[in-house]
Amino acid sequence: MGVVIKTHALNPKTTRVYYEVLAPDTTKVVEGYKDLTLDMRREDTVRFMATIPRSMMWSAETPNLYTVIVRTRYEGRINEYIPLKVGFRTVTNDNGTLLINGKPVTLRVKEGSSEYTIPELETFKKLGYNTLRMQPGMLSQAQLDRCDSVGFYVIDQIPIDTNRAGLSRKRGGNPSNDPAWRDAYLDRTVQHYLAVRNHPSVVAFSLARESANGINLYESYLRLKELEKERPVIYPESGGEWNSDPLNLP
Repeated sequence: MGVVIKTHALNPKTTRVYYEVLAPDTTKVVEGYKDLTLDMRREDTVRFMATIPRSMMWSAETPNLYTVIVRTRYEGRINEYIPLKVGFRTVTNDNGTLLINGKPVTLRVKEGSSEYTIPELETFKKLGYNTLRMQPGMLSQAQLDRCDSVGFYVIDQIPIDTNRAGLSRKRGGNPSNDPAWRDAYLDRTVQHYLAVRNHPSVVAFSLARESANGINLYESYLRLKELEKERPVIYPESGGEWNSDPLNLP
C-alpha cells in the first residue's frame, strides 16, 4: 500500500507521516510512521505492508472494509488527519470469466440512470443483481462508496460519449478517430481512472459509450492497460476489434 505525500512549499520541510490500518472490527492491523523532507513542490510515497486473510478480502458477498488513517505532523502539530475506507481484493479476467479473489463470479448487471441509496442497492441484491453500470458521467464518489459498503460490483463508464457526431471514421467524422482529440481522450481517461481506482467495487471499465472507434480509443485502451493490466476494459461498440476485453455479461 502506498500513500503519496505532496508539498506546495518551496523551502525544505520535514514532516512525520503516521499510518495505521484498522480491520472491520477495529483491530489494529499495522501502524508506523516515516519522516519525509520535501521542498520545491516535490512528492514522495510512504509504503507499508499489511497482511489480509483471504476470508477478510472484499467481494460482493463479503464487503469487508478496512480503515486506513493517515496523519501528518510538522513541528509538533498534527496538520492533517485523513481516514479512508478501503477494501482488499484481486480481480482478473479468465477468457471472459471474471475472477474475484481467484473465484469466478457471474455479473448480473443493473443498468443505472440515477443515484441509488443503500436500501435501493440492497433491494437490487435481493432481486438477484450484483453489478451496476451507470451512464457516462453519472457515477459519483458517494455512489461508489455505497457500492463498496453494500457489496455491489461496478462496471465504471469512462465519461466519453460522442454519439452525436455519428459513427463515421472518415475525416470530419467521429472524434474517436481524429488524432487532434488524442490528448483530450487520454486526459479524460487517465484522470477518471485515478479518481476511482481505489474503490474495490470497480471491477471493470467501459471505455466509452456509442463513440464509434478509432485511434483515440485504441490509445485510451492501451493507456488503461499500462496503468493496470488485470482489470478488464470493455467497449461494446468496438465491433469486435481488439480494444475490448472478453467479459461474460448477460
